[in-house]
Amino acid sequence: MDTRLAAAVVHDIKNALGVLEGTLAALAQAPSREQAETAQGMCSTLRDRLIGFLTLYKASSQGLVARIDAMNPEDFLNAVVRDNPTGRPELTVAVDARDMPVLGFFDENLVGLALAAALQNAARFARSRVELRCSMDDSGTLAFTVRDDGPGLGAQEDKPSTGLGTALCAAIAQAHRKGERCGMVSLKDHPQGGALFTLRLP
Repeated sequence: MDTRLAAAVVHDIKNALGVLEGTLAALAQAPSREQAETAQGMCSTLRDRLIGFLTLYKASSQGLVARIDAMNPEDFLNAVVRDNPTGRPELTVAVDARDMPVLGFFDENLVGLALAAALQNAARFARSRVELRCSMDDSGTLAFTVRDDGPGLGAQEDKPSTGLGTALCAAIAQAHRKGERCGMVSLKDHPQGGALFTLRLP
């Protein structure tokens, strides 16, 4: 694992723990439902970062092995949306089931991690909507996409990303292999606006 990435992630988690500690201290002094929900959301975010960090560490030290199984992509994407709230109640997160295959073959846990990272990233920039899709081409390549309606690539953030999500998605894509082919990820501007993340699996 790149030592700069590891240092950035650990520093980010340390800062987040400090904020969480302050939130819990305030909650202990004056309990409120709103603060409790905030603290719970922060704990979930920290858990996801740690899981992503440990998965990436395993990929760099031991190599990731995808455990391929037959899955229904629509059910899978609905579970990704359900299990990864964005923290923005005004944001619509939808699964577009048009032309979606009935079956796909992939590692549910690894692909779930990748799409959760892509969804959280999209939610940071989206104005009002994030859309998830899955399609399959004639070669059997499965493509998961996450599209937002934000300003597109190059948008400035108050807090720069550590790059954990990008590295994690790339490692998960490469763990999916079929013969000489392996998965790949891309992130680009969508022709109709916003950013489009794509995870392709052979």
